[in-house]
Amino acid sequence: MQEEYTVDAWAEIWFARNAGKWRASTEGGYRNLIYRHIVLGVGKIKLAELKPHHISAFYKALAESGLGSRSIWCVHLLLRHCLDDACKDGFLDVNPADLCEVPTSERRPAMRVRSGQIRRYLDAAECGGVLPIIYIGLTVGLRQCELFTLLWADFNLQHRYILRGKRLLTLDEQAVSLLTAEHERHPDIPHAFLNPKTGEPFRLHEFYYLHRKLLEQARMPKRGFRDLQTQCMEGKL
Repeated sequence: MQEEYTVDAWAEIWFARNAGKWRASTEGGYRNLIYRHIVLGVGKIKLAELKPHHISAFYKALAESGLGSRSIWCVHLLLRHCLDDACKDGFLDVNPADLCEVPTSERRPAMRVRSGQIRRYLDAAECGGVLPIIYIGLTVGLRQCELFTLLWADFNLQHRYILRGKRLLTLDEQAVSLLTAEHERHPDIPHAFLNPKTGEPFRLHEFYYLHRKLLEQARMPKRGFRDLQTQCMEGKL
């Protein structure tokens, strides 16, 4: 029965189902990630009871054990794919891995980007039809997983703020202008930001690759969205 699957049982089914689709080296890498990390970390939790906080704690434990941020990201991608198929098969309504932010290990501070680079980044976002989510993300300070789940009900555009839980986050005039135009495009959909390619709210991996694409288009060095957000908020775009 659906509710009797544990994460490790489902991971084994998923791996067996897909193993023949991968190259030998890829299959070996996936096997390692599943049995060395996923099964040991969250394997005994029932699939139907797996929540974002379980996965967040799992990633945090991996980071504290010394596993590098790149390796943790690989674990995250594999777990997300595995749970995506569980959603398709009807075992989950929502993929809890989509609501988790992958922790990063301590690293040297990135070199500050120039204002011209940020302008090119925003121009690329505008050309791609994603300027509202990018601008709000850079200027308000929400975590990515919070950004994806924003509803129009969270905004008060007349008084220029977002009410998120107990936090009152202010919006500047450009943010209000962008949000007003965005709301007019899909007034009947409760989510504020939609992926223009899918018409659905962004998922973490989609936003990750969008950010990388915008960096490339802006001819900027690789850096995390959070790093860029911090600098933008300090400099007040």
